[in-house]
Formats: sequence, structure tokens, C-alpha cells
Amino acid sequence: PQTDIHSMIVMRHGKVVGEFYPKPFAPENQHTQYSSSKTLVSLAAGIAIDENRLRLSDRVATFFPEYLPDTISTRLAAMTVRDLLTMTSGIKPDWNMRNRTEAWIQTFLSKEVIHEPGEQFAYDSMVTYMIAAIVQKVTGQKLLDYLQEKLFDPMNIHRVHWEESPEGVNTGGWGLHIQSESLAKIGQLWLDGGRWNEKQLISESWIEQISTKQSNGGDFGYGYQTWMCAYPGAVRADGALGQYVIVVPDKDVVIVLTEASFTNG
Repeated sequence: PQTDIHSMIVMRHGKVVGEFYPKPFAPENQHTQYSSSKTLVSLAAGIAIDENRLRLSDRVATFFPEYLPDTISTRLAAMTVRDLLTMTSGIKPDWNMRNRTEAWIQTFLSKEVIHEPGEQFAYDSMVTYMIAAIVQKVTGQKLLDYLQEKLFDPMNIHRVHWEESPEGVNTGGWGLHIQSESLAKIGQLWLDGGRWNEKQLISESWIEQISTKQSNGGDFGYGYQTWMCAYPGAVRADGALGQYVIVVPDKDVVIVLTEASFTNG
């Protein structure tokens, strides 16, 4: 009674075993993913790493010399792509920043880095935006276009939209609109170690890394834009109001849920 479920898909052994869309929702609907979008940003970063376009150890400041402040702190200079992926940038989250300025990258880089990067978890959607901007910088493609070519087209996923910033960068940390069936495919790819129809679209190494605790976020740990679950080995993409892609390897199960539920119940 406390939930407002829009769709649910359960897959086991690669097959749909349960699926429903309470009226007025339907399979063809695209659903906004809020922060579940972040996990797709991590997949894009992983593909760029697989292609040697990007490294976890790359320094964030080096990608945007034109936006750096006049004086660069040692902490800003030390911040890496890995620190962004693990939500340990060292910058205090500013959730209203994107409403105050159109210069998101420059404003982010101008903020004081109050902790040593890599040390303290602080959940921040603008950190994910910075990853999206870096992927665009190193690939020459917007995040969505890059994912469409490398991941979505091979998986026959075509109805996808991603909001953009005033700077012409996909918002990354939010703003993905996608069908539930497509999320189930992504969950299955995740469960199968980056393989789809016998083709390795993302390296198994990257899938292992995003499925492993990398920082101390949440109750059970945070990976690379992914959450560890209470159930051992289970991992998830997680968005506001109940958007989930849950992968349970030892049960060979993928669960997709979209909601608009204003409760933790």
C-alpha cells in the first residue's frame, strides 16, 4: 500500500520469469532513472578504459585546463577518475549548484577540496556529471552516443533519452529515460560478466570491479557508481523513489523495478 510501482521484471537463468506493468504504465514507456543513471555512466567509463582512452589513475584536472582556477590546490591536482567513481572526490556536495550556474565543470573545479581525495565517501551527482564530461572529452562523443554505439546498438536498445547540461554534456548522475526491458538487458549483461549474445561488450574485469566494494558508502559499501546489497554478492543500481536494477549472481537473478514511491517501506 505504501508503494507506487510502475514496472517490475524478474529474470532467472537469462529468461523473464515475471513481469508486470500496473495501469496506466506499459512496456513501451520510458522511465526516468534518477540516480540509477549513475551505473550506466560507470559502464561507459569502463568501456573507455577497455579501449585505453582512459585510466583510473588519470588526474581530473588534466582534462579541463581551460576551466581550472588560477591556483590549483594539491588536493585538486591529486583527484583521479577513480576518486570520482567511488564518490571520494574530497569536495563537499552542493546539490543546488546546477541551479545557480550554467558553468558546471568550472564551478565544480573551483570548489575547495576539503578532504584528501580517495579518503571520505560523499554522495554527489555532480561527481558523476564530471565522469560524463570526461568520457565525452576522451571519446569525442556525448556519453549517450558513446553508449549507443558500444553497448545499446549491439543489445538492440534504441529508445533511450538522456538529459543534457547547459554545457552540452549528458547529465550523468541523473536524467536517463529508458524502458524497463532495456534495464533488464543491462542487468543480464552485468550478471554475465559484460557479455551479450556471446560477445564481450565490456571487459569481465570491469564488471568485477563495479561489483566489488571500493569505498565505504551506504550500509554495505559502494563500488564504481554501484551499491553493494545486504545479500552477499548482490549489487544494484539505485535511484530515487524506487528505481532499481538488482543483480544476484548466486541465484542467477536480475530484478528491475521502477516506482514513484515516497517511502522506504
